Amino acid sequence: MELSVSPQSLDRIRTQLRSVLASGPFASADRMRRFLEFVVEHKLTSPDKPLKELTIGMELYAADFDPRLTAVVRVDAARLRAKLREYYGSEGAADKLIIELPKGSYTPVFREGSTGPNSPLAATASSEPSIAVLPFSNLSPEPEDYFSDGLTEEIIHALSSAEGIRVVARTSTFALKYKNADVREVGRALNVGFILEGSVRKSKNALRVTAQLVSTSDGYQLWSRRYDRQIDDVFAVQDEIASSIAGALRAANTPILGKVSPVSSTGDFGAYEWYLRGRYHLNRQTRESLHKAIECFEQALRRSPKYAPAFSGMAVAWLYLGMFAMDPPVDTMPKARQAATRALEINEHEGEALSIAASCKAMFEWDWSGAEALFWEALQSPSGSDISHHLFAMFVLLPTARIEEALTMIDEAKRIDPLSLFVSASNTAILLMARRTTEAEVEIRRALELDPFFWRAIVAMGRCHEAQERYDEAIVCYEQAKTFSDNVPSAIGALGRAYALAGRTKDAHRLLEELDDLARRRYVSPYGRALIYLGLNDDRVFDWLDCSCNERAGWLMYLATDPRFHPLRRDPRFRSLLQRLGLPVIAYPTSPRTRRSRV
Repeated sequence: MELSVSPQSLDRIRTQLRSVLASGPFASADRMRRFLEFVVEHKLTSPDKPLKELTIGMELYAADFDPRLTAVVRVDAARLRAKLREYYGSEGAADKLIIELPKGSYTPVFREGSTGPNSPLAATASSEPSIAVLPFSNLSPEPEDYFSDGLTEEIIHALSSAEGIRVVARTSTFALKYKNADVREVGRALNVGFILEGSVRKSKNALRVTAQLVSTSDGYQLWSRRYDRQIDDVFAVQDEIASSIAGALRAANTPILGKVSPVSSTGDFGAYEWYLRGRYHLNRQTRESLHKAIECFEQALRRSPKYAPAFSGMAVAWLYLGMFAMDPPVDTMPKARQAATRALEINEHEGEALSIAASCKAMFEWDWSGAEALFWEALQSPSGSDISHHLFAMFVLLPTARIEEALTMIDEAKRIDPLSLFVSASNTAILLMARRTTEAEVEIRRALELDPFFWRAIVAMGRCHEAQERYDEAIVCYEQAKTFSDNVPSAIGALGRAYALAGRTKDAHRLLEELDDLARRRYVSPYGRALIYLGLNDDRVFDWLDCSCNERAGWLMYLATDPRFHPLRRDPRFRSLLQRLGLPVIAYPTSPRTRRSRV
């Protein structure tokens, strides 16, 4: 029952507000605390005056706030709703008064009633209605998992199109492949209420798919079905499974608001099979596998020239090759842009293609406002993309020094993909650039617990040590990362800079020679040399930064916010570089919430 605002209820509501603000979920979420306190007090003092986005923005963010230029209020409102659900699913489970922020509104409502163990809210309060699709088991005679993995990915994509339910991204669910964990443990690890699991058997033209929906709260099976079809019916099977799951969740009183969009079909099973092979290789993310993925997508397009997802997959592969400097960005990024453009010509709402087009505008064209507009299109696209939040944070918000917005967006990426090592590494990078070193170290230690050999996480741990002037420990991390990454130049550059800062200048110069030797055999981004010369306090750092600009090196996006370049900020040549990139010339970004770390 909704509680009206009256003189008798004011004290109760304010007491409840204080309990929420003092709780664990809100303890380190200062923006969420201020947002909640402001909207509640506004409702209590002006109950008949609806809150507008502009009012909140001007009060909490800036006097010249313009909702046409930033959606931070909308993003933070969504984040606040999730925080409230987290609170009422944990510390506030027995509270007698509930504060809610209805979707589509900035005006809170207050409700009587407990969220105790028998309440419908208790089952879903810890998170919104949520599901994880575990990798379907491959029971086919062929040992490769590309078909069963691809079918799993397509079902994830189809379910993601239904508004009102959180679907865990592929990266996190596939991290649990072969682990045979109890569904209740999986539910806790991924923070979901339901699990979909199943198996696939493909033999010549026959296809058998089994699927089961399980509740993570008690391990009981809610729904199961077996599909025996011809192989050409695979698209219909995927649609039917996704729609059946949505129906089963509605029957379980889960408030899914929208319908499931149909799977994008080529009408040609051969093209679809090449596409699945391409996604299989794409997800391995080595230089060899990315080029193999591109070949597979090209084969799919030969059979079905207007298959938009194949163009999107190709765009992702070219972007990764350039972003991670496996190949020259000046070669790969135009190809990524072209493939994304072709996908959007076929389907203007292709979420993945919109995200890649946005990334190209940012990294290759330095068109930050154009990139932001495309990212917002991707986030609102019915086809969606599980990488959009992550790429938006790293390709626009962090480069342009919108640190708090970047953290909010990466939080959303973590909700969708809680076990992603890449998201954890990116979150660590943002925290480091906000000089919140302690939080960054906690975050990256979680990632290393999942995979102690993930070289990007090891580099991030080295950055945490380096920010605290623990250079010997940083060097140990960078040396490990150099080995595990097979001599990725950015890892070599980080190590060379740490050698220089520790006074080991001969070792730093030795790594410059190593990069020269490496460049005779494969592409080497100039950014690694820039880092080493930066550590050596050598003026040649500007030559290599200029070269990095010419080659569109990806890490150059963070020149305005990366604390390692702080010593150069007063140099006119550095300001000129920032202006060339269209990046803000700012003071070093800090967070008001934590004590400044030494760098």
